[in-house]
Amino acid sequence: MRGPAVVALLGLLLASGRTATAAPLDALIGVVDGRTVAASDIALARALGVLGFAPSTAPITQAEIERFADVRLLLDEAGRIGISAEPAETERAWAAVVARAGSNGALDHWLDAQAIDRAWARRLVEQDVVRARFFEARFAAFVFPDEAAVSAALGPGPHDEPARDAARARLARETAERAQAEWLQGARRRANIQILLPAGGSIAPPFPPP
Repeated sequence: MRGPAVVALLGLLLASGRTATAAPLDALIGVVDGRTVAASDIALARALGVLGFAPSTAPITQAEIERFADVRLLLDEAGRIGISAEPAETERAWAAVVARAGSNGALDHWLDAQAIDRAWARRLVEQDVVRARFFEARFAAFVFPDEAAVSAALGPGPHDEPARDAARARLARETAERAQAEWLQGARRRANIQILLPAGGSIAPPFPPP
């Protein structure tokens, strides 16, 4: 069954700098601090709609490998400071994945058809919960937009409290996202990241979303 391990290495194709257009196969497409990233890792994250990916049948690009590498760095730091997912949170996140697939039966059928281990799929969903908890604990929890900034964001004229609350939440998230992006810049410099696709290259995902 497919799992995080690499099923097939398309080394000659990737080294040649060509875009993969043949029958989809799994492939080693990146390494983050000695841990491999396979095309199936990104394809499954896409299919489940987790870790910042959306369902897509488009070829996997270098930018997506870099995004997946960032996720690995975030999860490593989350583990280092002791952030984990509560079982109830994981169950709610899994229920959302099931709802997007249509039903438990539809999701199970798709997993079986693609020879994907259900435990692997649940692990990615759990990691998405950890990623979100890390963002809130490490970045969002320290952001408190002042009222002047909220008023400036809303512009002139009267605004009720729900509008101010929405603007406050948007400003807080934008500020936290900038802080996370700055943190990632440093984390990338400290990490050993190898992207095994040439610039401008892409590779077909080994399976489509449900």
